[in-house]
Amino acid sequence: MASMNRAMLLICLVAALNCASVGYDSSMMSSLNILQSFQTKFGITAHTRGLLTAVQNLGAIVASLFTGYFVDRLGRKGGILIAASLVLVATVIHSTSTTLGQFFVGRIVVGFAKAFDIAAVPTYLAELAPPSKRGFVGGLYWACWILGSIISSSVGYGARSVGGDWSWRLICVVMAGPAIACIISLPFIPESPRWLIARGRETEALAILARFHGNGDENNPLVVAQFREVKEAIQMDEMSKELPFGTWWNQFKSQKSNWHRGYTLVALSVAEQTVGSSIITFFISDVLDLAGITSEKEQFAINIGQAVVSFVAALIGICFIDRLGRVRMLVGGTVACGVLLAIMAGLTAKATGVAAGRNAIVAVVFLFQIAYSSTWTPLSFSYCAEILNFTIRAKGMSFYGAVDSAAGFFNQYIIPLGLDGIGWKFYIIGVVWNIFVAALIYFTFIETKGLTLEQVEQRFNGVPRDQIVSVIEAYNGEKPISDSDLSDKPDGVDNIKVTADSKA
Repeated sequence: MASMNRAMLLICLVAALNCASVGYDSSMMSSLNILQSFQTKFGITAHTRGLLTAVQNLGAIVASLFTGYFVDRLGRKGGILIAASLVLVATVIHSTSTTLGQFFVGRIVVGFAKAFDIAAVPTYLAELAPPSKRGFVGGLYWACWILGSIISSSVGYGARSVGGDWSWRLICVVMAGPAIACIISLPFIPESPRWLIARGRETEALAILARFHGNGDENNPLVVAQFREVKEAIQMDEMSKELPFGTWWNQFKSQKSNWHRGYTLVALSVAEQTVGSSIITFFISDVLDLAGITSEKEQFAINIGQAVVSFVAALIGICFIDRLGRVRMLVGGTVACGVLLAIMAGLTAKATGVAAGRNAIVAVVFLFQIAYSSTWTPLSFSYCAEILNFTIRAKGMSFYGAVDSAAGFFNQYIIPLGLDGIGWKFYIIGVVWNIFVAALIYFTFIETKGLTLEQVEQRFNGVPRDQIVSVIEAYNGEKPISDSDLSDKPDGVDNIKVTADSKA
């Protein structure tokens, strides 16, 4: 298998910058929820705090209805460009807000950016990364969400001393930084080879596959096999487009594998939002207030510290994805988060009256971020992109984004109300839920460790892991690509054909 090279690292950097733009927003709201000047400016209460934090999910839900179409139509890079551009629009709206309504609109625009980001970037990375490094590359994407949080937390800590409205406006302005860097970098990375084949640019796609999967060798068996497999998948997609929608839908839902994928997307998106991270990430001020730590300076310092710890934990976690496997890491992370929520409940109930107890709560916050960030952060989006086949990958990620945002809206709106209403008992609900989620993942999710995207497709079709057919064998990878395999034509021309000998 091909190893990571400088070109792949550049691609990871661009994806990281795009994700950091969205990640910046989460910690931005955490910082704003701490700042008294922001609270006073807009008259923030527990209800409006939860609504302002959660409302970006409404924008993501609406945008997810069409992001898959645009990512398929304009390309994966086109989707990344739209996401970064929307962040710039949101930056202007946020930083110039004079009313709660205007800030509310800015939050919705951020949701639009998030939806495009989820549909485009994991799809792009899954289609381009070498199979042996796909877990690492995909995990790095969402790990850099935390990088945005670190930047945001640090800016928030510094802006605190500015005073007045500029203490929060400055935090909003800096959100544009990662997005601008992403836009500048886009011309230097290639498009997804699978998308290029779908647009008839097959020679270009073959060269990119060879560069990233075959050390530059276009006759590498894996490269040859993947090229032919993608052509066949796209041919089937083109044929399905000619069917009436009712017929196409009946064929789609008749496949057990598609129902399994849909269930996995829903289960993972809901779990990702509800295993406890939103409490620590978005509402750290509520958690610390409940623990008796009310100093604005202390809360900002803890917010920065937990973001840095999370990023380091995520970087460590992505190094083990391709070794330990996806299911094992998700189950372990969920159980660990549940245990730490239980400890948090006990400490908050009994130990907030003494300094040692408050310090212990802070320690649990950091341990929770280690448990979550080393497992769920690198896997929650990359795993979804892996289990979707080419023809439904972008649209499937849009669907995932919509469900994830719906769960996020509910969760982020409820959290401050729950903490305010029942205090430490709210953590107990999370403990019970995490036990259920861990069991669900262990018994129903399919392990994708060490498999190519084509082999993952076989697993969802019910093929036992020890009976998986090698993609090289299935698509005659030992036979080099010939001129008859290539049929380059301009974009938009339906020309996808599979030569008879490609399946020989």
